[in-house]
Amino acid sequence: MVGITEEFVFRGYFLNVLLKKTSLTTANVLQAIAFASLHIPRYLTTVPAMSLTSWIGNLISVFALGLLFGWLYACSHSLWPGIVTHMTWDILVTLFA
Repeated sequence: MVGITEEFVFRGYFLNVLLKKTSLTTANVLQAIAFASLHIPRYLTTVPAMSLTSWIGNLISVFALGLLFGWLYACSHSLWPGIVTHMTWDILVTLFA
């Protein structure tokens, strides 16, 4: 459910608002930064604490995923490709991380 909610908020709403004011590239980068920023509190409250390297690596990964999800939305004009990819990523991370 988290992936679905995040897709509606960040790509369905936030990316669309930004696209009315700026280019796709700028809008996608800004929504990806916001998406990654949303995950910072989770990394700060992980027990045991994450190393700085892991923390930065996760933040970069989430930023890159935000770019991918934004690109999927822009190419398809649908939230579904991003939702499916997001849910698949979340399931794989849960199973193998």
